Amino acid sequence: MRKWRMSAAAASMAIVGLLAGTSPAAAGPDPSAPPSVPAGPAADDPGSGVEAGKAGSDADAAAVIRCAGQVQRPHNSTHVPGTVNVVVTVSCTAAVPEITTRAALYKNGQLVNQSTLRTQHNSRSAQNNAAVRCSPGKYRGWMYFKVVFPPGYNPPTASANGLGQEVAISC
Repeated sequence: MRKWRMSAAAASMAIVGLLAGTSPAAAGPDPSAPPSVPAGPAADDPGSGVEAGKAGSDADAAAVIRCAGQVQRPHNSTHVPGTVNVVVTVSCTAAVPEITTRAALYKNGQLVNQSTLRTQHNSRSAQNNAAVRCSPGKYRGWMYFKVVFPPGYNPPTASANGLGQEVAISC
């Protein structure tokens, strides 16, 4: 069974909007964003993600669930004027019991804001965002996600994190 560790996230794919049924993440480790941009390549690894399969079904591609994370390009928000926003998404090939996400925003290499952990239940996709008051600079998004796979899948959980593209923004 392959398991990819997400080293970067593609920045061009958009996922369907925010789903209903979100709740705060359950108690446990709090995977916070590092204080400065972690080392790693830019967001051009579209195959990054995590996967799990049912026991004894390695040859059956339908018995594998794959989840890919995405860090979209930071941008001037159209919903909250005067802010810079980054959106992170996760998309799975089948519904899973839980997807937990965190988004973070860096300006000139330093962490300026991160979201709370957000957990979505019984879904194929998830979304989160981080925003900050706009000031000119180079912005970059980061994400963490954890997937809880259905019973019978191995591994039962998997997580990944990755960076988006750096974007110069003027206000």
